[in-house]
Amino acid sequence: MTARVRVTRRGAVSALTVVVALTATVVVYGITPHGDDINAPFNVRGDIGDVLTGRTLTGSVTAVRLASSIDATAADSEWTGETTGTWVVVDADIAARFEPSSLYRPTLTIGDTTYYATERLPLVTLDDGSVRPGIASAGVILFEVSDEALRSPEAARAEIGINASFQAILDSRLVTQVDLTSLPVEADVAVSRPQERVL
Repeated sequence: MTARVRVTRRGAVSALTVVVALTATVVVYGITPHGDDINAPFNVRGDIGDVLTGRTLTGSVTAVRLASSIDATAADSEWTGETTGTWVVVDADIAARFEPSSLYRPTLTIGDTTYYATERLPLVTLDDGSVRPGIASAGVILFEVSDEALRSPEAARAEIGINASFQAILDSRLVTQVDLTSLPVEADVAVSRPQERVL
């Protein structure tokens, strides 16, 4: 003798309601920021040459080059940047919007790995100085990256992030996407001190 299970309309609706509620909970949990993402900056995205405007900064990445070494003699420095990897040389043109500011630890993200701008060349790179409203500072930001990372598929979708001072929490960040796999490696790239121009 087999037992019959009788499903009422009310029971079916209740079960369906539970399934919909659980699905909605999973979706909301999936799109809600967690951990460090809660305080992450808001990204303003673009490509090389695009002028991006955030709350604190405005500007663009004007060019990206790869180099096996750096020549800083034009910046009155004897420093030669030799590396076991490759230099990613970012030319940027950045200004503050409302009050003087500085760039805080620009980043280069390749896949799951984030590189921070080098501190090996003080007073020459753009991220070592301050930027002012109405006056654009044009200069370089340097990243030292492993050759293996540059050969990875993720290097075709690398991102350069620029934000102001240490108050990047819940602030905006300028993010430029670049394909590093398409760039040749130059033998010796000359860099100079940042130059200012009135907007």
